[in-house]
Amino acid sequence: MTKDNKNDKTRKGNKGEWSEPYVALKILGEGKLNLSDDDGNTMSDQWLNILEVIRHETFFSEEEQKNKDKVIKYKRSSDNVVDIYIDNELDISITSKEFLAYATKLKEKILNSRGIFSTNDDIESFLDKISLNHIKAKSIKKSDIFISTIDPRTSISRENIGFSIKSKFGNNPTLFNTGSNSAAVYKLTNMNDKLMEEINNLNDDKGHTLVSKRCETLVNNGCQLEFIGFPISTKHGYSIFEENLDIINPRLKDVIDFILRTHFFTSTSTSNVKDMVDILIQQNPCNVTRPKEKYTYMIKSFLYAAYCGLTAGTLWDRKSQVNGGFIEVQKDGNVTASVALESDMFKSYLFKHCYFEWPSTGKKHGNYAYVYKENGEYYFRLNFQIRYK
Repeated sequence: MTKDNKNDKTRKGNKGEWSEPYVALKILGEGKLNLSDDDGNTMSDQWLNILEVIRHETFFSEEEQKNKDKVIKYKRSSDNVVDIYIDNELDISITSKEFLAYATKLKEKILNSRGIFSTNDDIESFLDKISLNHIKAKSIKKSDIFISTIDPRTSISRENIGFSIKSKFGNNPTLFNTGSNSAAVYKLTNMNDKLMEEINNLNDDKGHTLVSKRCETLVNNGCQLEFIGFPISTKHGYSIFEENLDIINPRLKDVIDFILRTHFFTSTSTSNVKDMVDILIQQNPCNVTRPKEKYTYMIKSFLYAAYCGLTAGTLWDRKSQVNGGFIEVQKDGNVTASVALESDMFKSYLFKHCYFEWPSTGKKHGNYAYVYKENGEYYFRLNFQIRYK
């Protein structure tokens, strides 16, 4: 089969983005995907054999003069050859040894590069050869890569499993992204226009918001914060984030309020999810019975929901957008997977490996740490995101 085109633009991306093609080359070359336990350690006696990797690519059709979506399947055959199919037609066959060799070359390029970078003519030529036109495949829900596997222990095969790739080559990836809809809204008492102006002008020499200083000034001036909720959607007339949290647990919005207050208005310095839950258990802000079991389960459920596709800005239907789990790229290039089918173990894995982060202020993050006035009342917002470490 003749391809509609070769990719005529040099591929560029950061370390995290380049991890996606690296994983594809690596597991096709090795023919297996090692599994990890809930502490993230590789289990030497457990792995999945790779049957195929599926990518959704865009090609430019010279005949039709437009882009066309095509499905690329990389099927490993029994004689260590990878057969590449474009829309179910065999295009080319390449040895798995060659895939592994180029995975090694790409790993070295990633480790020795910074910022946004391209590779070299040798790697570019191979990626063209295997029809890997884009660093990131066409987005299908939250999955970064789709794989068909067979478990050698049970002989159970699974087709077209969606995995999210988390790479330690670059910055820690996010599990739950911040946004304007995730900003908690507080009504302020003992506020006035003069104090509002003073607080909003608390910036560093580079103009960055001094969030801690602003919160400290609120406290020093006797301002009280009443948690109102999360921003109301003009389209729906209610808070999308609250609706999503309510599906998991109606108390979860109050738990997030407590976590935000704990970070911004106390001397607590922890950001680890597990450590923050320990504080929840000790202080029990929702006055629940069996706080250890309930808060732990509540947060684990939230992390798992975020992994499955829950966001603050889109109504969630509880359907998972990723059915495989995480594929993690270690700093040395080793690739392991945490499989979501083992739900309890996977939730524990997220619980142990995630931490809260406090993003930059600004419009896209809800203008948090900024005092504003509406209908004669004063308000303040706080925000967060969760990263995977």
